[in-house]
Amino acid sequence: MSGNLVGAWRLERFVFTDEEGGEHFPLGESPQGFVTITPDNYLSLSFMARERTSFAENDVLGGSLAERDAAATSYVSFGGPCQVEGDDVLMVTVEAAFHPNWTGTVQRRRFFIEGDMLTLMTTGAITIEGKALTGQAVLKRNEAT
Repeated sequence: MSGNLVGAWRLERFVFTDEEGGEHFPLGESPQGFVTITPDNYLSLSFMARERTSFAENDVLGGSLAERDAAATSYVSFGGPCQVEGDDVLMVTVEAAFHPNWTGTVQRRRFFIEGDMLTLMTTGAITIEGKALTGQAVLKRNEAT
């Protein structure tokens, strides 16, 4: 693993682009979250919309259907062992994911680092709300790492 990737990265921007160049912000225009990459080659990604409505009850596995639907559509996470392929592709063998279809898959993201900024880009289209979109996450190295 590239030593430059190891650490905690704070999400600054999360945007998807359609074939016509239109921008889509599935978690809003100011989402929050982190990517953490460990020295022993594990990655954990957790992104969410900044303004999320709390459930009426404080039951971790509860919530009404509407509450759970809102929570599900405002959160993205996955993680597992990772490695660098070539010079600029980060491969994650997904062991845990919020989206069940990703568990057991390999997610590839092109990356580049400039100063204290990490950019991750999808290597192909991802379907979001029925549209094929390409995505980009821009993250800043957490000051504590």
